[in-house]
Order: sequence, then structure tokens, then C-alpha cells
Amino acid sequence: MEKILKPGIPMELLSRKYKFDSEEAKEYKMASSVSDVIDDTHIEITNPVIKARSIPVHSGERYNAYFFGSKIYTAPLTIVRNRTEGNIRVVVAELTGSLQKFERRQYYRLECSIDVRFLVLTAENAKEFQAAVKEGRLLTMPGFEMGTTIDISGGGIRFTSRTDIPKDSMVITHMVATVPTGEKKNYVFLGKIIETSLMNGQRGRFDHRMKFVDMKQEARDEFVRFIFEWERDRLKKMSGLKN
Repeated sequence: MEKILKPGIPMELLSRKYKFDSEEAKEYKMASSVSDVIDDTHIEITNPVIKARSIPVHSGERYNAYFFGSKIYTAPLTIVRNRTEGNIRVVVAELTGSLQKFERRQYYRLECSIDVRFLVLTAENAKEFQAAVKEGRLLTMPGFEMGTTIDISGGGIRFTSRTDIPKDSMVITHMVATVPTGEKKNYVFLGKIIETSLMNGQRGRFDHRMKFVDMKQEARDEFVRFIFEWERDRLKKMSGLKN
């Protein structure tokens, strides 16, 4: 088990009555991370949270656990007990079944707020876009607007802006993200808008769902690693774990 589960690996707990990729499960997924591997069937995990709110779990409760390493693994899990280390609450849990590779319909989505620049490709700016790409000046091309991500994944991003981007529009997005090491990295992707809607309670602001297009596997893998590293770092900070 140690080869798959290691301290620091991010995970989620979900009641067994929900399917992981179902719409209704979104509000009930509890984020945590492995803090220690005790033996072949027992692990210690950080106290679960939902949107930064600590969720108490109790002895005997049963969940399905999902572990996000280089691949996603799942196993049934039962809470054994809680204990406290200083000001940190640690949960001891038992894996009541073997780890299985989890094949999901979607990529793991990380909720985060990152500034994103975007450029909607049109017939009017097509020639300028082609020239900018050829000359290596795409990111300085006029016409970029600003938005903010809601979540990101290996398959696409969801972001908001004050522009009503029509469905099926092709868009270039540019994000400058700080990875856990402190290094700033540029992520530039081509995507297609699959849905745009007016945000509830926010007049003049739109919610866009964009799917990546023609993304090379190496770029996708690197972006997924960034997402997992970001989530692992966030969980460590929330739980008080040290590097």
C-alpha cells in the first residue's frame, strides 16, 4: 500500500450513496490528505473539509475514498477513531477493501480563483492571430480580456468574465500561476466554449465552461501535475501538516 499511498497525497471522502461523478455528489465531497500509513489496512488522514469548513467524522462511519496520485485509486473506508496532535485533529481510518484504479468520466477539478486572460478568436482577428503565433508575440496581441477561474482540470477550465462569449467560440486562455515551489509558470491553452450562462445575483457577469482543444498529452500531464501539487499544498496548509 505504501507504493500508492504516501503522506501528503490528496484524497476525497464521499458517502457510499453517491456516485463520484454525479452532479449531486459535488456538494458532499470532503477533501483530506494522507498524513501517515500505519499498516496494510490503516491510515491516518487529516480532518476532512468541504470548502474550507471542517467536517467532523465519527467512529464507524463508512465512505468511499479516492486518492489522487499519478493515477486515481479508490477503496471503501471506515472511520476508526479521532485523535488530536497539538491543535491538529487527525483521523484514523481502515481500508476495508483493496485499492482499485478508478476510471472516471471527468478529470479531477480543482476549485481555485486565478486571474485568466482570454482572447476570443474571430474572423476579424484571425490573420492577426496567425501572425502573432508565427512571430512569437501571441501574449502581447491586442484584444485579450480579463476573467477569473472558478475551477480548473486536465480537460478544461471554468471561468467568469463580463463578456458574453457565445457557445462554440474558440478561445485562447493565459494563466500565470504560482506553483507550490514558488515558481511562476505560464499556461496558454486553446479551448472551445461549451456553455455560457449569466451568473445568478451578479448582473453583467458570465460563467463560461471551456474544453481544451488539440492539447498535447505532455502539456495535459504537466497541467494535471500542477493541479495535484496545488491541491496537495492547499490541503497541507489547511491541516497544518509540515513539508
